[in-house]
Amino acid sequence: MKSYFFLFLFALSPFISRAQKLHLILASDYENKDFGMISLKDEEMVSTMFKKISTQIGYHLQTVYVNRKVDGLTEKAVRNAVSDTSIHPNDIVVFYYSGFGTYPDNSTLPSMQLDNPGLFKLEKHSLVSIDEVAAILQTKRLRLGIVMADCRNKMIDRYPTPLPRNTIVKHDRSKEILKKLFLGEPCRILKISSGQKGKPVFTIQRNSVFTYSLTEAFEDMLYAKNLKEVTLNNLLARINKITKSFIPEYAGLSQVPVSCRPAAVKPVVKATR
Repeated sequence: MKSYFFLFLFALSPFISRAQKLHLILASDYENKDFGMISLKDEEMVSTMFKKISTQIGYHLQTVYVNRKVDGLTEKAVRNAVSDTSIHPNDIVVFYYSGFGTYPDNSTLPSMQLDNPGLFKLEKHSLVSIDEVAAILQTKRLRLGIVMADCRNKMIDRYPTPLPRNTIVKHDRSKEILKKLFLGEPCRILKISSGQKGKPVFTIQRNSVFTYSLTEAFEDMLYAKNLKEVTLNNLLARINKITKSFIPEYAGLSQVPVSCRPAAVKPVVKATR
């Protein structure tokens, strides 16, 4: 009888012991500074940021790379990553795209240009929109989903001067702050583009402006004076403020929050020549 009991516990243990996960999906295009493609540096910055976040909020980090050094930056690879069966309800998923993009007529958010045969052969590609990625994640019933597209189209030679932050802290509150930031709000999926439709999106020689501002805003949040200031909306506002401080013509992010508990939606992928 005992053997059956222990066998039952063994079969049940994956469901009992499974910790919630933070899934970080990094999709990056070509690495070519002349075209503002600082994709691998951006990947490194975003990865470092979410390693710290996962540790502090107690979520196991699972990082998936979709780029030209792995299986190729293709529609199929992106779809497989966001459809991964290891993504469970109440997990957190962060999708970050760095590369070429285009804006469909019917959307304020960009589509990724995938399946490109070469850096100078962009006439043939598949379009996968940020909306479509979010639609797949919506079927997962996540705790939180963040879908980011960093599509740059303008190189500048200016360098940012970090905004001042309150560095006087009595004790480290980063765990408390990050739990409030990522676990303390009603569930939702947030779609973010690095710029607004028809407006310039910038890169500097060492990394993209959006990614720089994202990581700086995240560090700033760790010095919040009180927990009321700790919200995702304030994080995004800080990204805009940092960017605007050294690029006056910057028009700001595009962001669209949507429910993370909808009816299932089957995305459609468009092929363009």
